[in-house]
Amino acid sequence: MRLAAFAIGLFLALTGLAAAQPYETPQALLEAFYEPYFSDTFSEDESQFRSRALQALYDNDVELAGEGEMGAISFDPYIDGQDYDITELEIGTPGIAGDYAAVDVTFRNFGEPRALSYELVLEDGGWKIDDVVSTNPDNEYRLSEIFAEAAAGY
Repeated sequence: MRLAAFAIGLFLALTGLAAAQPYETPQALLEAFYEPYFSDTFSEDESQFRSRALQALYDNDVELAGEGEMGAISFDPYIDGQDYDITELEIGTPGIAGDYAAVDVTFRNFGEPRALSYELVLEDGGWKIDDVVSTNPDNEYRLSEIFAEAAAGY
């Protein structure tokens, strides 16, 4: 019995460590980030993908809205929609300047073309999402500005 508990604990520790490994390239980060949209196996904790600054915006939004309440985000800003059927995902070549990178991502969601620009930062030895911008004419936004506007309204 103890051996089984030890094995389960070791497995959970190792898989947790694997999930927390830093992403060495912007492409590796975005490939890992979008993988759940194809496998339907989302993590409950996406903080591994977010910069400290972006995570602070999410945390502040939860605090302002109240646990379990709808915060600033009423859609998935990483697919520019609420539901998804992602096809033709293309992760562009990153423009890297020191500890910052910009990467364009395009895909189709339910057949509709979508284009997002990711702003990434190198933190703790790996790339993290710092902001995302939609350039889609029917829904232009900057994620950090959505949070700022909501915080000002509370």
